[in-house]
Amino acid sequence: MFGELEHSCLLKMAIECKQMGLSQSESLASIIEQTHGFSSPFKIQQVVNTAYNPGLNPDLI
Repeated sequence: MFGELEHSCLLKMAIECKQMGLSQSESLASIIEQTHGFSSPFKIQQVVNTAYNPGLNPDLI
């Protein structure tokens, strides 16, 4: 359950970054900074990639 909640929160953050006009790399850096010690950079990278490329994993959006 925590994994689903974590994914949902990270995805929301990534989508908000995208809507604010941040690049994918800027979003990744921002979210890593904001969640330091909470989520792994690999997991954040996956979620940011999903937010910026929704066609690759439409079931995760």
